[in-house]
Amino acid sequence: MTHRSLALAALVSAGLGLAALSVPAASAAARPSSARPAFALPASAPFAGTPRVGALFTTGAGGSLGHHFCSASVVDSPGHSLLVTAAHCVVAPGSGRARSGLVFVPGYHNGVKPYGQWRVTRVVADAKWSLHGDTDFDVAFLTVAPGAKGRKLQDVVGSEAIAFNTARSGPAVAVGYPSRTERPVHCDSTLRGFGTAQLEFDCPGMPGGTSGGPLLTGAGASGGGRGTVVGIIGGYQEGGLTPDISYSPYFSAGIAAVYRAAANQR
Repeated sequence: MTHRSLALAALVSAGLGLAALSVPAASAAARPSSARPAFALPASAPFAGTPRVGALFTTGAGGSLGHHFCSASVVDSPGHSLLVTAAHCVVAPGSGRARSGLVFVPGYHNGVKPYGQWRVTRVVADAKWSLHGDTDFDVAFLTVAPGAKGRKLQDVVGSEAIAFNTARSGPAVAVGYPSRTERPVHCDSTLRGFGTAQLEFDCPGMPGGTSGGPLLTGAGASGGGRGTVVGIIGGYQEGGLTPDISYSPYFSAGIAAVYRAAANQR
């Protein structure tokens, strides 16, 4: 598998500096984990996965898959090839450099790749993250190359809706891939506002690797039905210092501008 390298391009949308990045690898921090707090919360549970959410993998020599390290989900887009994840998964904060050689495997579980593997060709993140490490912009959108016979990812697995400027509290489902297991987990819990630009989601069992996983409204309790992405595990503390309390940047007009910049590229 070859890696496509795109020059760093400065984009402007709604007055915000954005960057389309696909450059040699830069380290991106994994989500840290710690001890569980001593209060009762709804807990995550492993399951067989959903086709619209998958694991991000590194690749080695010859394009062989390495280990999965973060999570991502397919979202509606005109090009039918767009993912959303945490920016810290793919761009080291403040570096202006994106990781290369990334592959998305939707519905991955127990070594099975039921919908194939999809090569990431473009990373779009706001310069507030990629150049300054602003946790309120810890969101990235990834474009993947067509698969076999030129088929687009969204046409193969479907997609989640995505929404901006939504309510800051209410029920939601998180889905993600712990990096030390081979099955995804889901958790049905509650979102609430955390400051003016972040959301909090409390659920034990969302450890390292679940970063970038979607926070869904309107989906089934396991995230199995089509839902709406209103956040991703990331933001404050790169998603949280413990596996029990997760965070997300609030999907504001600023994040909507990043989405539009990514969705409108071909």
